[in-house]
Amino acid sequence: MTNTTLHLFKQNFKFSSAHFLIFDEKRAEKLHGHNYQVAVALRSAPEGSAHQGGVPDAELPERGYLVDFNVLKKFIRTELNQWNEMVLLPKQHQDMKISEKGASLEVHFRERFYVFPKNEVVLLPVTNTSVEQLSRILAESFFKEFKKYGLSHVRVRVEETSGQGASTLVSTGA
Repeated sequence: MTNTTLHLFKQNFKFSSAHFLIFDEKRAEKLHGHNYQVAVALRSAPEGSAHQGGVPDAELPERGYLVDFNVLKKFIRTELNQWNEMVLLPKQHQDMKISEKGASLEVHFRERFYVFPKNEVVLLPVTNTSVEQLSRILAESFFKEFKKYGLSHVRVRVEETSGQGASTLVSTGA
């Protein structure tokens, strides 16, 4: 059995966001930002897998490609744009207290107090805004969308600086 892996690492697969990492019950980084870069690897479904719009490797010689790159790139860019120029906050951290006040979000984190425009904040379903968690959220989202194209594995790498990041693999287990 063979599997082909598609690799997408485009200059515009990026987002610039502010965050802070929480280390333990006493220490956390100051609010700061990164120009995150994202790479995506997608593996074809094994022979006999159900699919729409894509092909398993067994059909690759006939069609010549697995799935249209443009479809994948459009979805990836759309997802990343939701985080671009936003403040990313971990909604599930026990010390993060968030309340809406009109068009603002008031955020209490331990001794810190922030007020952000509500439309400039993304509350993520995580306990920390680490590259590990960001890559997991993206990998799960991409996998949910791309499995309909016959792709069985999605790996997403998020780098906060060149050479420093994390990746997450989501797969059908095939």
